[in-house]
Amino acid sequence: MLDIKKLYFYYGKAKALEEINLNLKEGALEAVIGPNGAGKSTLLRVISGLEEPDRGKIEFLGERIDDLKPHRIARKGIAHCPERRRLFFDMTVSENLDLGAYTLKDRSKFRELRKFVYEIFPRLKERRKQRAGTLSGGEQQMLAIARSLMSNPKLLLMDEPSLGLAPKIKETIFEAIDTIKKGGTTTLLVEQDAVLAMAVSEYVHVLEEGKIEMRGTKEELEKEPRIKQVYLGI
Repeated sequence: MLDIKKLYFYYGKAKALEEINLNLKEGALEAVIGPNGAGKSTLLRVISGLEEPDRGKIEFLGERIDDLKPHRIARKGIAHCPERRRLFFDMTVSENLDLGAYTLKDRSKFRELRKFVYEIFPRLKERRKQRAGTLSGGEQQMLAIARSLMSNPKLLLMDEPSLGLAPKIKETIFEAIDTIKKGGTTTLLVEQDAVLAMAVSEYVHVLEEGKIEMRGTKEELEKEPRIKQVYLGI
């Protein structure tokens, strides 16, 4: 579904991404883990068109997208759930969800998706008339994910969904991510919490200083001494 070949991106003269190769199959949930500043969020921003790559190629469903504007990429079925939520704080929960569905023309699908997001995040249904800016951090993260799902994406890009959340809320968020995966939405997850990311992902890419230094299944990476020491604290 998503095919990235020899991708490079620079901030000025600083190399943020170096020769990234990644192939994501339809229906998969794969994770990119790594330390702060490794280039994880930049990778998602380049895929969704918020940053323009300096070299390399990105194909989505067989079509090259690395030269398209963000709104055109979104219309092709890629939803980006950004780091730090980026909600419309003066709008209600319900209004934020409506905005997430701006590309969706099928009203029956809209109602189906809204029912689904309220099922995985029942707290949002309780607070549907509440302004997003008055929600807790965990509730805002739920809303950010739900808003992304309202576009009925073929590919969901999730950037640091557990950032700044209490352990119990993290569990709730990742239970929802697992439900999204089981529902068939192809997902690329960027996450600092390697334990949580590896628990839900079928395949994991380790990004360090802009380069993918290692990749494999959870079982394969758990055998690597450096992964155990640096990322899993074993």
